Amino acid sequence: MSATGMPPANRTAQPRRTQLIAGGAIALTAAGLVGYFAYNNYRPSTNDAYVHAYTVTVSPYVEGYIKSIHTEPNDFVKKGQLIYEIVPLPFQLSMAQQEHQLEAAIAQRAGLEDQLLKARQALNDQQANQWIVDLNQQRYAYLQQQQVVALEKEQEFEATKLEARAEVKSAKLEISRLEKRIREQEANIKALRAAVGNARVNLNYTRYYAPMDAFVSNNFSIRVGQYVKPGQALFMLVDNTQWWVDANYLESQIHRIRDGMPARIRLDMYPGVVFEGRVINISQGSGAYYSLLPPQNATGNWVKVPQRFPVRIRMEQNSRHPLRAGATAHATVNTLGR
Repeated sequence: MSATGMPPANRTAQPRRTQLIAGGAIALTAAGLVGYFAYNNYRPSTNDAYVHAYTVTVSPYVEGYIKSIHTEPNDFVKKGQLIYEIVPLPFQLSMAQQEHQLEAAIAQRAGLEDQLLKARQALNDQQANQWIVDLNQQRYAYLQQQQVVALEKEQEFEATKLEARAEVKSAKLEISRLEKRIREQEANIKALRAAVGNARVNLNYTRYYAPMDAFVSNNFSIRVGQYVKPGQALFMLVDNTQWWVDANYLESQIHRIRDGMPARIRLDMYPGVVFEGRVINISQGSGAYYSLLPPQNATGNWVKVPQRFPVRIRMEQNSRHPLRAGATAHATVNTLGR
């Protein structure tokens, strides 16, 4: 036994054990770091992500006073559900007036068509009368040459012949005039039909129906009796049929990401809840490139700044944990999956 009171074998084993423990710790740390970087390489993630949905700004097509409102701010509305109605009376009167004018124009056309029918019958009668007069004139002209009848009688039939031809010509002109008026009336009827259709459309526009399943925005501020004008922004609808996350990945993270790859989304508003998604597409330009004032890196002093590219990930609405536009998210794409 040595002066330290410890056998020589124990003094040799203790440094070796320390070395093994230290080596094992280093190996575990290295393996952990390798696993971490490999995981981040094949499953890139970012917390620079936000939930989005399509929004529709609702504006009236026609002007008037709000008659009734059938929803409230933040309500859910089904496609085809009535949201508000404008007082329809002025548009009903306008449509009735246009319809009466159309009916009068159609009746006038019918009257002109009757006149045209009579004018054609009169033309047939005049042409038949002219044919008889021509025969009589030819007969008396022959008899006058044979000096059987007097010259005055033959001249009388010649005048009757000219009068019959004038009446035929007048009948043809009357037919042309009536046909022209009928064509003009047809054009007028088409214009009135269009006016009736426009009046009917304006009347239908007094009632606004939800174009899709959507949520009414919080800035819903219209009231009964309020006067609105075409194009005036009243409120917004958030489309509930299409939801996605725009995950802004660093340019060094997107080299493995492809369309159709699965993704997992975590929202800050629902701790512990994981949403499944799928990559739709990757933006062709960085966020800075599409900004109002894109950076001009060719001028002045240049500092390299890593850019971020939006990766769009489709999500499905969840009844238990409803998605809300603008919510912050954490996105992870599995580049090994299909």
